[in-house]
Amino acid sequence: MKIKPITIAGLSCALLATALVAETTEKPGSPEAAAITKQIADYEKAYNTGDAKALAQYFTDDAEYTDENGQLTQGRADIEQLLTDTFAENKGATLDMQADAVRPLGTDVFQERGGTTVTTPDGQKRSTGYTAIYTKKNDKWLISRLIESPVADPTPGDQLSQLAWMVGTWKDQGGDYSVETKTDWARGNNFLTRNFKVSEGDDVILEGWQIIGWDPIQKRIRSWIFDSDGGYGQGTWTRDGHRWLVKETRVSSDGTESSAEQTLTYVDPDHCTFESANRTLDGDPQPNIAKVDIQRVKTP
Repeated sequence: MKIKPITIAGLSCALLATALVAETTEKPGSPEAAAITKQIADYEKAYNTGDAKALAQYFTDDAEYTDENGQLTQGRADIEQLLTDTFAENKGATLDMQADAVRPLGTDVFQERGGTTVTTPDGQKRSTGYTAIYTKKNDKWLISRLIESPVADPTPGDQLSQLAWMVGTWKDQGGDYSVETKTDWARGNNFLTRNFKVSEGDDVILEGWQIIGWDPIQKRIRSWIFDSDGGYGQGTWTRDGHRWLVKETRVSSDGTESSAEQTLTYVDPDHCTFESANRTLDGDPQPNIAKVDIQRVKTP
């Protein structure tokens, strides 16, 4: 899915929530900077509901928007139409914004600089930088000019930073079995490695290794897994807020094929949950695995 740009205007682009930070050359707590910053947060919420008409009201009648490719859109009406087309093509996309600086340029004129990220429902991301000029009209701060600029593509490590909370040792107790995993950054911080072992009482009955990385062709997080019995598998990861859906296929050492949709949910820094649905074994449906609580193992 192609992601069109528009930033504050939503026309351009993790882990969880993006903080808005406003720095101004005026004294801290400037009411003008505070009003503009609050408006950014309101715009972000409106973008995420796909309301092009409401978003267009943040622009002056003669506003100019220049996207990262240099294409110019003039006037509130044309910007609204661009937003309408963007939402139709990228239904369900969400916008995160970060304001880096807000400063006055003159009487009732402010400049804002920052960056945005648009995320599609399938997890694709597009980021841009922006400069916005605000003017005050009828006691409202409106965007008179918006210019986007390209930013360097995120590294594989940047993409994986969404899963940085997994680093550490985790353990669950599921019935007669316990599973312990240990996640670390690989050298270079472009892959995550997970070692796991499954125990029954004091006996370790299975061990394995998983590598998690960013696929630059598919533009998504993928994983590869290998176990001590000779089995192997791979998975694709899709983020939905605090949840990750991992669609995984495996092959056992005897050639048996299986598949499942695993859901890993971040609860807090020391707590996550796991569940597994739509499980098959050589094409035959298998019982789901109900939600399992997983706790971080505290180190002394």
